[in-house]
Amino acid sequence: MNPDIYQSIRSGMPTVTVYVTASEISGNGDTPEQKARSLQRGVEDAYARMAGVPDVDPTAQEEWTGQSWTIGTRQVERYSLLARPDVQLVFMNLHDARLGEVYDEGLTDTTVIPADGTVTSSYSYTKSDVVDVIASMISSYQPTVLRLQDTIPDARYWPDHVDHFATARFTTDAAARYPGRLAQVTYRNYNITDVPANLTDDAAAAKESFFEAYRPYDDFATPLNWLDRMYYRWPTGTRWVTRTADGRPQAFVVRNGEVTTLWQAADGSWSGPLVLGDTGGAVVPAVVAVTNTDGTLQVFARRLLDHHLITARQSQPDGTWPATWTDLGNPNLDFGGPADQVGVPAVTANADGSLWLFVKDGGGGVCGKRQHSAGGTWGGWIDLLGGADVQAGGLATIRSDDGLVWLFASTRDGVLTWRQDAPNGDLLEDGMLPTLDGAVPASPPSVTKNHDGTLEVLYREAGTTSMITTFQAAGGASWVQTPVRLGGHGGIGQPALLTAPPGDDARIMVFERNDDTGVSMTKQGAPDSPYESWVDLGGTIVDYPAATINATDAVVVFAIGADANLYVRQQVTAGANSAFGAWQVVG
Repeated sequence: MNPDIYQSIRSGMPTVTVYVTASEISGNGDTPEQKARSLQRGVEDAYARMAGVPDVDPTAQEEWTGQSWTIGTRQVERYSLLARPDVQLVFMNLHDARLGEVYDEGLTDTTVIPADGTVTSSYSYTKSDVVDVIASMISSYQPTVLRLQDTIPDARYWPDHVDHFATARFTTDAAARYPGRLAQVTYRNYNITDVPANLTDDAAAAKESFFEAYRPYDDFATPLNWLDRMYYRWPTGTRWVTRTADGRPQAFVVRNGEVTTLWQAADGSWSGPLVLGDTGGAVVPAVVAVTNTDGTLQVFARRLLDHHLITARQSQPDGTWPATWTDLGNPNLDFGGPADQVGVPAVTANADGSLWLFVKDGGGGVCGKRQHSAGGTWGGWIDLLGGADVQAGGLATIRSDDGLVWLFASTRDGVLTWRQDAPNGDLLEDGMLPTLDGAVPASPPSVTKNHDGTLEVLYREAGTTSMITTFQAAGGASWVQTPVRLGGHGGIGQPALLTAPPGDDARIMVFERNDDTGVSMTKQGAPDSPYESWVDLGGTIVDYPAATINATDAVVVFAIGADANLYVRQQVTAGANSAFGAWQVVG
């Protein structure tokens, strides 16, 4: 979860981390009790360094104060950093490697009593007990951001520890009871060792320094190459904003597993959030919103309960939303393979206005589903192939000016492409985009159009601060064979792209989540031209930004803040070179 955790601490945000197991197997010491306390000391040293608190006495934990915390009939250990009392660590101390049996097999576990700890009795836990205690913690702290491990690890790569995904499932069950506004961020674990490095040198060095503070207490700890990687399991993506029929921005944000929407009124004020009907269970944070040819808005999501893709569409422009969502199924139910490994939606329209829905399938390729007509019923799933290495996190799709739908997907080696054989036709594989000096993507791709209609694809370069852009030659008949590095301000994840303002001065604008968890941007210096220097737009955001234009053609940038609220920053007036106003919370 680092660098997210230390950046949150350094930004001044209250931060509480809960450890469900005692790690009595791997910590240093002669007994389980000593090993459990050793792990706690290592964690305390690492968190103190994250907060910038020096280690005055390496033989003691003088930076911390601890006490027992009674939750119902059980006690847990809670430690607070003296220099930053809002930085806290909670230890439940269940046994290592048993959480899967507690969650799935009805095992009742007992807790370890760490040496010299604040809790002196052992407590028993069933599945419901673990969920109850975590739910009580969430209710007590009333968080706005919940960071948790991966409930459904990518099965293609290095296997995860059962305690990791069991803890994530306990936490997901507990969070479902919380009525407050909550942004959830889920992190991949061991299997990031098999994907490209996505942290900058500075971010990786900071992460390594915190691990080195922990290492003396756990000789078993082996970081492999995890220290230069941090990947979200279900990132929001950058397509969660669209425009109403009359050009007003409307955002779709997942909170507590529910899809909510907020929209700008004609006078510039904001309304919402409005919960969009019954999704049939919690959905992942990645939603995609589109504006249909009739002016209605439509949103797509992936449900966690059964791994189905679902959609909801307005009754009419600016109209009501359905009480329940439409179930579009899961391609692996048709073709076999692990249905729980299906990815998140990507959507675009055919030349006739009917929609294409694309998703990474459970085998690591791509499948699609299309409407029979604009606003009509859906056909079955189509296997679009793509091999077995399409990466999680999202696809990119667009319709070019000649009416062809294009699709792009990152693998660990490059970016795959598909395109239609004719407007409204079949989608066919179209090879790999040109690469640059062996550079590989460390994010999903994003795509937009230049002023002249040619397509341009951007993604993060692994192990650097840079974005890479690949674009079509004039006329769009081929791709320029030498992509270009755009630099950047670091950070992780998919860039948000926008071509604005409409008309003769349209430029591509690029927005990224930067190394300081704010937003940075660059734009073309002129239509169809190279890019200018990057500019830091500030902010403290969760996940990735999105962008669109408003009814006056001014650019609006969207982000979720650490308080789970939606923030916008928009240009004062329309124009490629117009300044942006301050960040504004809108709900």
